[in-house]
Amino acid sequence: MKQRAEITFETQETIVLREGSKILTVFCPKCRKNVLMAAPQAIAILLGSTEREIFRLVEAGKIHFTETGRVLVCLKSLNEFRGEV
Repeated sequence: MKQRAEITFETQETIVLREGSKILTVFCPKCRKNVLMAAPQAIAILLGSTEREIFRLVEAGKIHFTETGRVLVCLKSLNEFRGEV
C-alpha cells in the first residue's frame, strides 16, 4: 500500500509602490468628475499585469486616462472594465 503525503506551501507577496506611484484624485475628462487615478506602472503591479497591457487598454479606449506631465489611469473606468470581463 502506497502512502500519500500532502505538502502545503504558503507564500506572501509585498508590493512596494514608490513615491511617484501614488493614487491621486484628479479630474477625469471622460467621467467629468474628480476620480482616483494612478500611474500605469502601479496598476500593472497591483493587477499582476504588464504596463504595456495597461497602455493597450488606454489606446483601445477601454479605460480613461489623463496626461498631466505623466499618464494617469482612471481607476473608476478600470473597475468598470474589469466588471465587464
